[in-house]
Amino acid sequence: MGEDASISREYSSMKGLRLAARITGTLWVLFCLLFLIGYLMEGIQKNEGKFRIPTDWLGVATEVSIFIGLGGLITAYWREGTGGLISLVAFVLAAVFLIADPELTFSFIFLFLFLPTILYLAYWWGSKKSKI
Repeated sequence: MGEDASISREYSSMKGLRLAARITGTLWVLFCLLFLIGYLMEGIQKNEGKFRIPTDWLGVATEVSIFIGLGGLITAYWREGTGGLISLVAFVLAAVFLIADPELTFSFIFLFLFLPTILYLAYWWGSKKSKI
């Protein structure tokens, strides 16, 4: 009887972890997409139909890494381990590029992008260990 309750508790905590990862990941992806759409619309209005694209390789690499990381969060919705690893590697690279580029400003708010990634990886690791 005690073993069944333990398994049930573990299952519900793993389900809660997955739900938290999905909610935070979805919110981050939506926030970044809305921010990007706003940035593009503002750039089009200010520059008569043209928006500013980064010209240095660090700026381009940072943006590409962030988009790959967001794609990893989208992938993690269905494949937690694969998407979590993709987003982790991409966000770490983006953080390195942000720190290395003197023109871009690294903000500690960026570190909150790691929250859904870590939650997805924790769920994946926990479900792999307990075979849920």
